[in-house]
Amino acid sequence: MKKRFSLSLVVFLMLIFTVAMVAGCAKKKEEAVEKKSVVEKSVMEEPVRGGTFNAFLMEPVTLDAANSQESEGISVAKEIYDGLVDYESETMEIIPAMAESWESNEDATVFTFKLKKGVKFHNGRECKAEDFVYSWSRVALKETASEVSYHLEPIKGFEDCQEGKTDTLAGVKATGDYILEVALKYPYAEFPVTLGHPIFSPVPKEEVEKWADKFFEHPMGTGPFKFAGWDHDQKIVLERFDDYYEDEAYLDKLVFNIFADEDTAFLEFEAGNLDECRIPLGRVKETQEKYKGKTIIKPMLGTYFYGLNMEAEPWKGNVNLRKALNYSIDRKAITDAVWEGARAPATGIVPAGIPGFKENAMSYVFDQPKTKVLLEEAGHSGGKGLLKLSLSYNTGVGHDKVAQAMQAQMKDVGVNFDIVGYEFGTFIDKIQAEEATFFKVDWGADYPTMDNFLYPLFSSESADNMFKYENSEVDEKLLEARKETDETKRQVLYREVERMVLEDAPVVPIAFDETSRVVGEDVHGYTRTAMDDTPFECIWLSK
Repeated sequence: MKKRFSLSLVVFLMLIFTVAMVAGCAKKKEEAVEKKSVVEKSVMEEPVRGGTFNAFLMEPVTLDAANSQESEGISVAKEIYDGLVDYESETMEIIPAMAESWESNEDATVFTFKLKKGVKFHNGRECKAEDFVYSWSRVALKETASEVSYHLEPIKGFEDCQEGKTDTLAGVKATGDYILEVALKYPYAEFPVTLGHPIFSPVPKEEVEKWADKFFEHPMGTGPFKFAGWDHDQKIVLERFDDYYEDEAYLDKLVFNIFADEDTAFLEFEAGNLDECRIPLGRVKETQEKYKGKTIIKPMLGTYFYGLNMEAEPWKGNVNLRKALNYSIDRKAITDAVWEGARAPATGIVPAGIPGFKENAMSYVFDQPKTKVLLEEAGHSGGKGLLKLSLSYNTGVGHDKVAQAMQAQMKDVGVNFDIVGYEFGTFIDKIQAEEATFFKVDWGADYPTMDNFLYPLFSSESADNMFKYENSEVDEKLLEARKETDETKRQVLYREVERMVLEDAPVVPIAFDETSRVVGEDVHGYTRTAMDDTPFECIWLSK
């Protein structure tokens, strides 16, 4: 299973030593027994193997590692696929997965990974270094059209793959069956931290070629569970992979039951048809009281905000209007009323818990008099001229309640807008087609770095820059930060980027995220990480 132990990433990156593989999931299981999970009984039973775990999920967009970009698909992908590294459950520090060890040259431009032997794909074939070359190249290729391929941007040859000049990523080489060498275009000390994202997971070439553009419905990796079926809008079924390179999962099957909204799913949980579920908005305290000892409510590495398309009216070229929105919001009132105080009001873009987090990074506080002044300076005194605004969000997880709270608060200063909810896939399509120009974004960490909250969202080169935000100084500063090998100096640079972006106001931060889950009485070993993941391979059922 995936290993969960601490490792000093900073020392590794600066002193360039080899990370040795230590205890695997057996170690992780021992820790679960010793510490007990957050939702464990006072007296632990001996773990047992077998059974089917029924989890809650909303319909994913894809299960192809190359296009993993949204939370629902990634939740499943992380059980099907493994990569070179993983993250320790509590600290989120980098730990080995398929990599036995790795090392870097002095300026952090070349990384060499030694792979574990005997790691198998779900079809039984051993995974070797060449599979990483193929898989990473596939992500970067223009024909794959991966919207998250920018994660590979630092690797040499990325642009040539994007432009269709080659079918192999030049900076990735198999120098042996179990040795992978990665050459970067510039020093990037945090590069190994990014490799826990599913897009860096290897996939078998023969299976991709077999299923072609339907591979996303027939995914295959090296993870603890193998794909067994996807009945769209109903369920996704995974089965334990008995040839997993670490200890096998306890569960026989893992079923992700698909629901359109969390309220319906919660009813199924209470009826005993689900083993875990997200707690609906407005029912956190009630659920904590009813299911004492079986709930998890804790902060996670994510930020909830609203985005503005900087190329669309009325936001284009009107920074005072964008700032006015930021001053019009009483974030504390929203977090108390909608999330029952479980979430903290956002004080910036980068959330607490990310190394380098700056307290009170933004100056935006609830200030209606200032809002009115800024609206006047923006040419929209009292909201005049803002007649066709529409705020978009994805339905099913309580975003309507947040939108309604925003709508009421902004109405107080004369800014009126409609709110429109869409099914998740349609919602993403609307943003990408620029048909939604004022929209909800809930950005959770792909990996626990400041870069992950700044480069993907605000670099002009990133496909995840949904705001069409362009600032050449921000682009330059982001690249400068990536190249900086001194952690303290690197964080200073990222903080400066955050300040610059907030000053331009392409987003309206609302709250720092939390995770809220409830599990059944017979569930053991259930945890929820700060990246809102569940290591399902460590769960066992007492019945």
